[in-house]
Amino acid sequence: MDRIVIIGLGLIGTSLGLAIRQSMGKDVEVVGTDLETSHIATAKKMGAIDRDERNIPAAVQGADIVILATPILAMRDLMEFMVPYMSEGTVVTDVGSTKKEVVAWGEELLPAGVSFVGGHPMAGKETSGPKDADAAMLKGAVYAICPAPSATEEATKSIVAIAQAIGAKPYFMDPVEHDSYIAAVSHLPFLLSVSLINTTTKSAGWREMSRLASSGFRDISRLAAGDPVMHRDVAVTNRDAIVHWLDEFIKNLHSLRNLVKDDQEGLEKALVDAWEGRARWLINRDSEEPMIGEGVNASDQFMGMILGDTVASKFREMGDKGKEDPTRYRKS
Repeated sequence: MDRIVIIGLGLIGTSLGLAIRQSMGKDVEVVGTDLETSHIATAKKMGAIDRDERNIPAAVQGADIVILATPILAMRDLMEFMVPYMSEGTVVTDVGSTKKEVVAWGEELLPAGVSFVGGHPMAGKETSGPKDADAAMLKGAVYAICPAPSATEEATKSIVAIAQAIGAKPYFMDPVEHDSYIAAVSHLPFLLSVSLINTTTKSAGWREMSRLASSGFRDISRLAAGDPVMHRDVAVTNRDAIVHWLDEFIKNLHSLRNLVKDDQEGLEKALVDAWEGRARWLINRDSEEPMIGEGVNASDQFMGMILGDTVASKFREMGDKGKEDPTRYRKS
């Protein structure tokens, strides 16, 4: 029986333990450890681990796979600490949302005979503890896999096998490419949510303003409830990519500010472009067909090629009057 050790029993670590035990329970033993004894107790009560091991050297010695599910900056120290206790053939992986530095640490620090295969399941919630863990959260999620240069083929296959067993979709990526893309679609939205909260709640009028905040504010601000330590580590290990996308967003926001100030027609076009861009993303995300080309106007696709799609069906329900269809504003 293979032994899988999960170090870090927060939301993702515990969810992964639940998913592995549900899908591979008879073939593996899942051992869990965490600095927080309450996390260990919760994960064990939920059935995410077969047993706990408070002593990390004892946990990793003889392990087949070690999964690091801690804040990112803790991973380097953990790798260094584990070196004397690791067995040849052990595979180390992680679930962090940055990959370039973590993969480099694995390549640099782990001993010969131990492979590092970076991993990042694209799933999560704004909460960070084990109490909200859910195996179903990982089902259907893209699971980015970034092997270190020295990782063996067998090691990489073992992480792919876990991803497939829990119902996720393995997706091989270069670590630098991963970090650039994730900075745009994950790290940037989090920081925008943080900025919104800091901008509004520090306003002198927040007490009165807060009574008017409703679902839209709640939805956009949700990400700011994420674990501050985890996101600090993300920013520290992905500075260049995050700064690049923040700069791009600031430029776009400044442009939008000018449109709001004195360009009604330009503002209308920007709003329609955004509406179409989001709709196109939803169609491409939900469709098994090839992505719609960049040059294709989404509004020309909705009632033709994409009939039957979940998004398109909503547009059919609108009827011929075009109610709530922003493309009705486009000039012929």
